[in-house]
Amino acid sequence: MSDLPGVDLALNPEDLPFFDALERGEVSVPWCVHCDDHVWPPRTRCVACYREVQEWRTLDGTGEIYSFSVVHRGEGAFAKRPPYVFALVSLDGGPTIMANVLADDLSEVAVGRRVRLAGRPEVESGRAGARFVLD
Repeated sequence: MSDLPGVDLALNPEDLPFFDALERGEVSVPWCVHCDDHVWPPRTRCVACYREVQEWRTLDGTGEIYSFSVVHRGEGAFAKRPPYVFALVSLDGGPTIMANVLADDLSEVAVGRRVRLAGRPEVESGRAGARFVLD
C-alpha cells in the first residue's frame, strides 16, 4: 500500500473546509441549499444559480473509481513513493474528486470499484489529499 506525503499547498479560503474535514477523517463539500446540490470545486457562489453557498455537507465517504492511473515514477515529494494510484473518485451524493487509492495489490484497482475514505491521514508536514481504500 503506497500512501502519499503531505504537501505544502497554497490553498484558497474556499478550499480550507474540505482539507480541514479530511484531517478529521471526513469528506465535506460545499452545498447550495437553493439548488440542493454540491458546488465543486469549492466556491463562494453556486455556479448554477449564483447564490451564496451557505453550508458544507459531510458525505459518507464512499464512492467508486471513475478513472485512475498507477504512477510508477513520481516527482518531487512523490519521487520515493511509487508505485501509487492517482484516481478520480465519484463520491456517493457528491462530486468527482482527485484522490489517492491505497491498495496492497494494485491489480485489484479498477474503474467502477467501490472505495471508502481511508480515515484520518497522518503526515509529517503539509496537507494530505483525499485517501481511499478498496471496499
